[in-house]
Amino acid sequence: MSKLNDVNVSDIVGSNYEGYHEATEGEDVSSNNSTTASISSSASFSSDDIDGIQTSSPTVGNSLDGKSKDLWWIHGNGYDLMDFVKDHPGGIEAILLGKGRDCTALVESYHAFSGERVWKILEKHRVVQEEHEQTEELAGVSARRATPIKQHPGRVPDFFYEILKERVTKALRSKGIDPVRDRGASTIRIAYYILIFGSWLYTGYLHCSGSTFGSFAFALVGWLMGALGHDAGHFAASRRAAVNEYGVWAMSNICNPVMWQQQHTYAHHSYTNEFDRDPDLHHFDLLLRVHKKFNYQPKYRWQSSFLYVLFAYMFVVFGTCLWIPWGVLSEGTLYGMVDWHDKDRPMRYYGMWFHLLLYIGIIVIVPIFTHESFVKAALATYIHIATIGITFAFFSQINHLNEHSLETDMVSREKQYKKLDSNKQDPRLASSWAAAQVETSNNFASQSIFWHVLSNGLNHQIEHHLFPGLNHGHLEYIAPVVKQTCEEFGVGYKSYDTWSDLLNATLEWYDKLSVGGDIDDDVAAAVPDIKRIKIS
Repeated sequence: MSKLNDVNVSDIVGSNYEGYHEATEGEDVSSNNSTTASISSSASFSSDDIDGIQTSSPTVGNSLDGKSKDLWWIHGNGYDLMDFVKDHPGGIEAILLGKGRDCTALVESYHAFSGERVWKILEKHRVVQEEHEQTEELAGVSARRATPIKQHPGRVPDFFYEILKERVTKALRSKGIDPVRDRGASTIRIAYYILIFGSWLYTGYLHCSGSTFGSFAFALVGWLMGALGHDAGHFAASRRAAVNEYGVWAMSNICNPVMWQQQHTYAHHSYTNEFDRDPDLHHFDLLLRVHKKFNYQPKYRWQSSFLYVLFAYMFVVFGTCLWIPWGVLSEGTLYGMVDWHDKDRPMRYYGMWFHLLLYIGIIVIVPIFTHESFVKAALATYIHIATIGITFAFFSQINHLNEHSLETDMVSREKQYKKLDSNKQDPRLASSWAAAQVETSNNFASQSIFWHVLSNGLNHQIEHHLFPGLNHGHLEYIAPVVKQTCEEFGVGYKSYDTWSDLLNATLEWYDKLSVGGDIDDDVAAAVPDIKRIKIS
């Protein structure tokens, strides 16, 4: 796996950011204007309806009554994009994911290299504009100090993100990679997908043939298949929308793919580590206390033991494939914080049911008929669920679960930055979404091919959270410039030398939360009332 060693990172980073603004004034810092979106493909439909969704526009009167479910909300403005859905270059699933909710982070991060044209297209569809005095004031500051990009109603460009985008674009182009045209899988990555898919079919056959080893291998390869599912779930496996929309089903051994895009693609990436908005913090509270805002219970004392944590992680996939999807089907919401907003679309509703029943059938029911006894069948099912649960947790969840990462989310940042000397760090970092993505994420063993493959590319979690629309195979090329830019601006870029170092940081945090009296009074008072899913 080639690195950026033959590229002078200092040439990409260039001079300080004030010099950058002078040099790029009037230019498109992220891409040329010939591109429409970073999610590129083609789609055509002969019907005016899309999977049960009427493409007619909402009335203006209705659109003014709060945040209408018929609008896309971006930087406080409401956009009626229903007549654009069928023409969206990235496909209908990508654009409908933001319908009826605040999709600012989705739009910004998945169009990071698209330039001004995406905002010009959006302006044609804007029907609601909210007034924000504070936003206007900040926009003036940004125009003077942060970015040359033309202001759009309600939008205050993240100065740190704009600088990262320009430098990352240069890093990719220096490797012959166009950040828009080539954002999907490379030829080598596609070959890897095919190899793993073949292995997945074979180990699945072994699992269904009564082989206990096959159940273990099916879990391990099922985790590796998640590389395709994860990339596709972020619309980054291919420029062809259909490949991504079907490819996300490669997540099937790990999570319900319909729920995955609500839980992960939208909520987790938009609101990383925010206690009342990031559902990933709430998967484990039955057994683990991962955030200090969870009220302490005596059962959490056991999480000071690594063996107990290992035991808890064995059930992660039982939750993501069975328990939690059933709750979403029953309640129509994920923990009361993420509404299943497209449940009325037949393909999504029945898709959720299809995966749930298929998973039960293949993982639980089939072994009963192929093993010699019920005990052996139960053991095979347990081995499968435990193996993939541990790999999922140890390579995905721990990338965000340590003390520093949980203290730097967007909600906590402004309070933290008030304590800092403004002469040492730019105060605008307190409200920088990009800086929050860096500081709430962790890399590990970033130079290792072995860990890159085994972790499905999650050893570059920081770069992935900044640019989720880039295939994981490209992240190694941008890591050096991202790291150097973070160091330049004093943003905490955490890259552990080894996977075990990262795991130890998580275990230390769990140990700290295993005792009572750890929650500050002001924090305890601020704990929101999180709705729990009732299984009926």
